[in-house]
Amino acid sequence: MLSQPEIDSFMASGFVPIRGAVPPDVLKICQQEIWSALAGHGVLQDDPATWHEPVVRISCPESDAFAAAGTQPALWEAFDQLIGVGRWWHRRGVGGTIPVRFPSQADPGDAGWHIEGSFAKDGDLWVNYRSRSRGLLVLYLFTEVDAASAPTRVRPGSHLDAARILASFGAEGAPFMQAAQLAAGASAARPTELVTGRAGDAFLCHPFLVHAASWPHTGRHPRIMAQPGVALHDEFALKPPLSPVEQAIAAGLRVAPRTLAD
Repeated sequence: MLSQPEIDSFMASGFVPIRGAVPPDVLKICQQEIWSALAGHGVLQDDPATWHEPVVRISCPESDAFAAAGTQPALWEAFDQLIGVGRWWHRRGVGGTIPVRFPSQADPGDAGWHIEGSFAKDGDLWVNYRSRSRGLLVLYLFTEVDAASAPTRVRPGSHLDAARILASFGAEGAPFMQAAQLAAGASAARPTELVTGRAGDAFLCHPFLVHAASWPHTGRHPRIMAQPGVALHDEFALKPPLSPVEQAIAAGLRVAPRTLAD
């Protein structure tokens, strides 16, 4: 369970780590299944000569091990605390994609600053200031991640900038790419922190947190991380009582929460 200081930090910075979220026995099986999937792409764990690309993406396995990883009590309790009980989809697994980043000096082509899209409209991803369909972004570390191994970069406080950008489009929202570029520009003066930790750690991120991959990867070992969203049943109503995610949105907009709900 998150402490009040951790919740306060989440609202201010836009993210909070849960150390050791995935138990070692579960983690080991997940790692094995990831490498089994990579073998289907010709990428072998014990043969660095097969690590040709700076990044290879696979779909997250839908297995018992990943079901266990994604349903740990510490995670689900934290989701309830940050989003609100009964407001998010209790997924039996992790989901999303797993980008595996290999030691390389090459530009991976996906290292731009952005926020996540959250709902589909006319065949494209969109996002609105009520964060329709997305309650959180979760970063699951399936290997140790240090500063040399292409960690995710985040801009603490950038979720506040993104909320103001999204509010300018009203409840309808904006195309993901447009919103991502505007949020990146609005948060450019923010400091940068690196998402680093041990295998099994998870970082719970506000859905509007501006983040990016990093490169080059100057470490010796592949970096493996999953990055699913936690889905909302609908969207944030922004009516009191506000969850911590909603409180952060309201803080970003700098207006009374009751006005937002009108």
